[in-house]
This record gives sequence, structure tokens and C-alpha cells, in this order.
Amino acid sequence: MSPVPSPPVVEGEADFHYPAAGKPLKTWYKVTGELTPTSTPLFILHGGPGVGAEAYNIFSDLTVKYGIPIIQYDQVGCKRSTHLREKADAGEEFWNEDLFITELHNLVRHFGLDADGRQYDVIGHSWGGMFGTPFAAQRPRGLRKYVVWSAAPSIQIWGDAQRELRKRLPQDIQDVMERCEREGRTDSKEYKDAEWEFYKRFMCRLDPFPADIMDGLAELERDPTVYTSMKLTNWTAVEKISTIDVPVLLLNGKYDQAQDSCLLPFFERLDKVKWVRFEDSAHMAHFEERERFMQVLGEFLTTGSSLST
Repeated sequence: MSPVPSPPVVEGEADFHYPAAGKPLKTWYKVTGELTPTSTPLFILHGGPGVGAEAYNIFSDLTVKYGIPIIQYDQVGCKRSTHLREKADAGEEFWNEDLFITELHNLVRHFGLDADGRQYDVIGHSWGGMFGTPFAAQRPRGLRKYVVWSAAPSIQIWGDAQRELRKRLPQDIQDVMERCEREGRTDSKEYKDAEWEFYKRFMCRLDPFPADIMDGLAELERDPTVYTSMKLTNWTAVEKISTIDVPVLLLNGKYDQAQDSCLLPFFERLDKVKWVRFEDSAHMAHFEERERFMQVLGEFLTTGSSLST
């Protein structure tokens, strides 16, 4: 049996004009698969914020099996897109969802997917699902389907879930984290080691972590500007959920940082919605249950038929 040929890959940059940035911006992107006048590509909104697109390279599975072109991109402020270290102290007036929603609109226009007869899908992972939700609620031209993956519709709901998960850690790990936070030593090795214990349980349960996930975490060390500047104080999109008018797929893992409490507001407020939970996964189900994850997502995007749970 002959090997399946690898899909074509094209990398490029899109100019991005955002006056508040005070300089020209560029968004780096990678397209896997053929973009034709009739294809419906999938935009992947990465998490973090600020980790970049590497962790989603294996979405090429969708291209190979289902013929879905995928568009990965580094959100502005990280990796190969324009960095904004000089905006580290700009506050929430600059660092808010509007920056990233505007960037996504710009990328859609760059590919001509807002034109008559064109369509595209969006999947938002973690932070990507947080700004992806108000984007979808705007009912942008061309949006066909939306996937909320391991995300929450408010910072309060997300924070509550993290606090509940921390209670599941061994007591000595909890004590270290609480003490370091109280003493302002969250950049200490002691705290980072304790935080890693949280990640091993609720971010990714594979040992070792896949290299592409580690690459994204390393980016937070190379340039933490976006991650540390996005405070999202009192941020919520709960009231916008019911405005979404396209079919929505909800995805999370049993051991996910995005516990069921994070997805429930979507399920309660949407009419065209399906929820699938991965029983052996945390926050990275595309690695932890790769085959089933790609099947569930691929079927939703290509057929819209009932999904097996």
C-alpha cells in the first residue's frame, strides 16, 4: 500500500493595521491543504494567550483524512507574528479581546473568505475559545460552524474551575502554591515545580509532554508579554452566547482545566449545539485521544451528522 502523500503547506504573513499598536503589525500563518474557491478551511485559534500555533500541527490529520484545509496562525504578540514588548504596561485598554477579534477578521479578509459564496469554520482552544466566542457572536460573514474546545465564557467561571481542580492536588503541593502566591514568589522554581504538578494532571496527561506543547510553553518564557498583560478582569461573554447562530460543537476532557462547568453555559444557551467529552483526556485531547478527537471534529465539519459520544 502506497503511503498517503503529505498535503501542501504554505506559510506567509498578513499585514495587520491596528492603530492602538502604534506600528505596523504582521500576522504569521500556515495553510495546510489546498485553498480553492469552493473549500471551507478551518481557522485554529490557539490558546495561551501567547503560546503560538505549534501545538496544532497535528491537525493536518483533518486535511489528510477529510480534505479540510487548516489555517494556523500566531496571534500578534508571539512567535513569528509582530511582538509588542513595548506594550507590556498598556493595560486592559490595549490588551483585550478586541485586538484578537480584529486580527481574526483581518485574516479572514486576507484570504478573501468574507466574499460572496465563501465559507470557513473556526475552532477556539482555551484562550482561543474565549475571544472566538464574541467573534462568532458578531455573526461574521462566511462563518459556517464554530467549535468551542476546552474554553470558558467568563474569567470567573474559568477561575472557579481552576480553584476546584487545585483542591485535588496533594496537600503539600497546594501549600507550596498558596505560600508562594502569598509571598509574591510565583516566578520561583519552587512554585513552577508545583505548577507543573497541576499541568501534568489537568493540562496534558501524556508523559512526556509532546514536543509541540513544550515549544508553546517555552514561548511564554521567551516573551511573556501577552500572557502576563492579558488580565481580563471581570471579562465575560456569557450574554453573547445566545447570539451565535451557526452550529456549535463543544469539546472538553474529563480531567480538563475546562471542567464541565465551563462548557455548561454554552450548552444551556445554544439551540444548534453538540457536546462531546473525552474520557481519557485533560486539556490537550488532540494529543491524548488523537484518533477519536480528529474523527469527532472531522465528522462535525464535513457532515454535520450526529456524533458518537
